[in-house]
Amino acid sequence: MLLRALNDIWTALRSFDEQALTFASRAVLIYVIYILVVNIIKKASGKKHLKLWQMLLSVFVFSVLCVYMSYLVSLTLSGREAGSRPNKINLEIFGTWGSEGISAYAIENVLLFIPFGILVPLMARFFKKWWNLVLAAFITSLLIELTQLITGRGYFETDDILLNTFGAFVGYVVFWIAYHSYIAVKHETQIPLSRHEQQLNRITLFIIQLLPVVLLVLMIIGFGSDDALKSAELSKFVTEKLLYIVNKVFNLKWTAQKIEESVPVYEGAVRKGAHLTEFALLTLFTFVFLYCRKLKGRTARIITFFFAFFVAVIDELNQYHGDGRSGSPLDVALDCFGSVIVLIIIFILLKIAGHYHGHSAGKAGAAG
Repeated sequence: MLLRALNDIWTALRSFDEQALTFASRAVLIYVIYILVVNIIKKASGKKHLKLWQMLLSVFVFSVLCVYMSYLVSLTLSGREAGSRPNKINLEIFGTWGSEGISAYAIENVLLFIPFGILVPLMARFFKKWWNLVLAAFITSLLIELTQLITGRGYFETDDILLNTFGAFVGYVVFWIAYHSYIAVKHETQIPLSRHEQQLNRITLFIIQLLPVVLLVLMIIGFGSDDALKSAELSKFVTEKLLYIVNKVFNLKWTAQKIEESVPVYEGAVRKGAHLTEFALLTLFTFVFLYCRKLKGRTARIITFFFAFFVAVIDELNQYHGDGRSGSPLDVALDCFGSVIVLIIIFILLKIAGHYHGHSAGKAGAAG
């Protein structure tokens, strides 16, 4: 059901590439000019201004948000002719669900707004409070439904608004976990926190930092439990979509047939990349959880690595129970390699952060 929903969304979005990307690029250009002008004015007047890396990060997040919103508007509004679906209102709750429960259509409505819940809080502090974000998602979805109704481009359905809003909340949970973990790491590394970052609820922090670790372990074991047919279907789906994106970004001019024929060639690499990604994320969130529990440096890295190794072994043993699948020591080694790479990156980043904080503190002391 999930794969069907993802495929439906993917197929629909592909037809709006040129339109959505053109609009997004223009919006980003305007934003870049705006942020440069504002920063120059602030610097000239002696006010606090953004550093280069902050400007680049802001432009990147805004660019991703623009691309997302462009596709969303294109998919829900401009991709349909005015008057093609006139005057239909469905106020029934769960009216779009299937007879056996949640349908692919309902899942699509949830998935469409998950990026909204992640990206919008990154752009404005106001939306870092969940009720503001949920209200914004509700209003956005309501405006889309009303526009569809007024222009006859779609049906007004209560389910769409509720599922879109729920999707945004799911996205916000992902943002919330990442953002609060970031604040906690800053706190433990003794990097000064801004005023709105200083309120840390230790119990809440414990739960939200443990949650992604638990979810990743369940996801890894869940994928490992799939039979060979289901696992191959998923890997082919992901490989095809990645090849399409690479073709689009690098303008390779591959035809749809060429992409389809290339799937078996790259599928193995994508599967290995998925393994690396799963255990890279598991390592990252496990280390953050331990680091914020006062386990510093080498101790946190050692425990994190052996935990990742343990999960990798369990995952490979679990695959023996799936039809047509078997475990491999090489996959365990690959998973551990992904873990080691992330631990090295974490070590380097913490060293840089410690050096930067020490250098800043020294300058402040000299100035005092």
